[in-house]
Amino acid sequence: MKLTRLVVFVALLLVLSLDALARVPTATPGPDAARLSGSPGKAVADLFEVRFIEINGERIQAREFIWLEPGSYTVKVTILADTTQPALRGASATQDHGPEGYNTIDLELEAGKTYHVRGRFNREKPDAPYSVILHRVDEN
Repeated sequence: MKLTRLVVFVALLLVLSLDALARVPTATPGPDAARLSGSPGKAVADLFEVRFIEINGERIQAREFIWLEPGSYTVKVTILADTTQPALRGASATQDHGPEGYNTIDLELEAGKTYHVRGRFNREKPDAPYSVILHRVDEN
C-alpha cells in the first residue's frame, strides 16, 4: 500500500513539473532562439552568478543557461554570492530574503542573442544589498 502511494505521489510530481515546463516557452538552441546565461560571475566587480528558477511565474528546475523563444519575460533567479567574504557577511543572496522583487528582472529577448544576467552586490544599500541586472548582450 505504501509503495503504491509513493508511486502515485512521484507520478503526480512528474506530471506537475512537466505541465509547468510546457508553459515555459523554451526553445531549441540555434539562431531562432535567445539564450539566457547566468554564469560566470565576477566577484571582484561585485557581480555574481545566478541560477534561473522561474520564468513568467512558472517554477523551473534551477539552471545557469536556458534557451527561450524571443519575447518578453519576467525571470526570477537565485543569486550565488560568496557570503564568506568579509564585505558580504550577513548579506545572504542564496535565499529568498530581501525586498520584494530583488531577485527578478524583466527582459525583452531577441533571437540570435545571449543575455548575460548577474546578481549585483550593492555595497551602498545594506537594506537591499542585492539586485539582478542585465550585465551585457552578445550576438550569437
